[in-house]
Amino acid sequence: MENKTLLHFFKACAAGCLLLGACGLSVSCNSDDIEEGAMYTFTGETVASFCAKDPQLTRFYELMDRCGETSLLEVYGHFTCFAPTNEAIETYLAEKGLDGDSLTIEQMQKVVYNCVIRNASKEILVDEFEEGTLAEPTLSDRYLLISFGKEDNQRRIYVNGDATIVRGDNEVHNGVVHVVDRVIEPSEETLLGTMQAHGGFDIWAEAYEASGWADEMEDQYDEDYVNSFNTDRYQVIGLTLAVPENLKLGYTIFCEPDELLEENGITDLASMENYARTYYGSEDLGDYKSKNNPLNRFIAYHLLDRQMATNSFLYTGECTNPDYVDERTEYYETMYAYRLLKIKAGNRLNTRNSNLASVRVVETESNVEAVNGYIHTLNGMLVYDEEVMRNDVLHERIRFDVMACMPQLTNNNLRWRCYSSTRPEGTNGWTLTPEYCGEYFTYNTAGVCVLQADDAWADYQGDELVMQESYDFTLRMIPLPPGDYEMRIGYNSGGTRGMGQLYVDGQIAGTPVDLRINGDDPRVGWVRDSETTDDGVENDKMMRNRGYMKAPESIWYWHGGWDNVPMRDVSFALRYIVGQYHFEDYAPHFFRARSVDFKGRGFQLDYIEFIPTDMIRDEGRD
Repeated sequence: MENKTLLHFFKACAAGCLLLGACGLSVSCNSDDIEEGAMYTFTGETVASFCAKDPQLTRFYELMDRCGETSLLEVYGHFTCFAPTNEAIETYLAEKGLDGDSLTIEQMQKVVYNCVIRNASKEILVDEFEEGTLAEPTLSDRYLLISFGKEDNQRRIYVNGDATIVRGDNEVHNGVVHVVDRVIEPSEETLLGTMQAHGGFDIWAEAYEASGWADEMEDQYDEDYVNSFNTDRYQVIGLTLAVPENLKLGYTIFCEPDELLEENGITDLASMENYARTYYGSEDLGDYKSKNNPLNRFIAYHLLDRQMATNSFLYTGECTNPDYVDERTEYYETMYAYRLLKIKAGNRLNTRNSNLASVRVVETESNVEAVNGYIHTLNGMLVYDEEVMRNDVLHERIRFDVMACMPQLTNNNLRWRCYSSTRPEGTNGWTLTPEYCGEYFTYNTAGVCVLQADDAWADYQGDELVMQESYDFTLRMIPLPPGDYEMRIGYNSGGTRGMGQLYVDGQIAGTPVDLRINGDDPRVGWVRDSETTDDGVENDKMMRNRGYMKAPESIWYWHGGWDNVPMRDVSFALRYIVGQYHFEDYAPHFFRARSVDFKGRGFQLDYIEFIPTDMIRDEGRD
């Protein structure tokens, strides 16, 4: 597995180290807390020359030079380098039983690549660190985990748990060097191996292995993926779009520790199966690998097919109205077929609307890193209780960004990372091959897919999908509990948009929608709330009668003459009511849009929302 991983990041570097972006990191570490000797000194050096001249970093420079990477770290760019001291490298070699003089090029490159992040537009300074993973992967395509602590009454910053930053923010011409006291060494263990070695998860590890899920979650890359565009820069309709070269896989596991399981009468596989029967039925008892078995379902509901540290569960950018920060919510499909997990601000899982009860992620005992995912510790039992989930937790308006539907975008650092300042230099956005997301998103070869983002746009979570030319695309939406719902799509109208025919689960949904029509067009009837005598109440009703709604108040718009206003006050940000639907079973649901515009104008899709029909009358503006 290690050689396979190296092959992938060698390939990535040879292709020019496709750059993904960091954005909107909150300030979680105050530089005033760092020892004076650990603060930066600006020099006229590059990353490479700084390491060559610093007496503490000569061994790291030697490795860099011997494996041929000095030229990379001398070029113009925005590098963030966590350079290990000479003593750190000596310790690393001793622990590995290696001789520094006989290291292979591959071994030296591994040390260097694990230490270096290359960004499209900026280096990452100490004041931008927050608890959790950094937004950018290293050159070895791994994410570094930041945590904070105190020693000798001094604030400490740790990288991957055991490397301490001893001198941060040494700014150079092409980036910044943070000096660390240990070699950065991401885990090479599987999720199962990590769980077994960690301690405190023995019961969970046994069940995870017995269920067969551990075997299904070992791969780091989809080796069958082929970039059918045969380029990492796709030129189309006057745009230069970046193309992912690899299809990375990743996972997240939420675990109850042994102590909590034992408090609930779970001490072995048999007792876990018996506990799970209360929520998941009694099919295929004893056959733990059966997807119908209650123990299997119990485990599956704790698993996500996307790799996320605790700071990656929720959107943290500028497009959330400050009044609604504590209401941020994401819905993730678990590996228990078509069942959702709700995560709310504060890393609360399945918060009940009736009494605000929830299971919480224990931050200080989470972000346990494996080679392709993270393990997080829970403070309560996580189950899919049918009655509670359908009639309380998920009986609400469910709004999801279109990019939340595709786990491939999270695992390959595209969700929340398509900004103009962070995508690869010289590109206008990202695109995906038609097969990249499998069943989650497909489109015809006559269409063009464009992924872009900007905090200054009137978009939910900043990003958007735009389909161009003669598009015909299908999106597998997040699954919903059975029930009766009204469905809407959120989008921005404009002259570059066109007309599209909509379908839901293969059935045509009304007449084609014209995305060119602005809100203040009589066919929509949008009027600013402040220009009405009843704060827009009657206008909302009139717009609904025409099949439209204003955008949500909880989304913020920062651009131009609309600075610092809720998106509800933006006339071109609209919701279109697709229709009302009855869903009988837990099953996948598909949204399709097909161009009926002969001029090749586009279809912009920002977000989708479903609301139980019995809640429409009392729905708020959020």
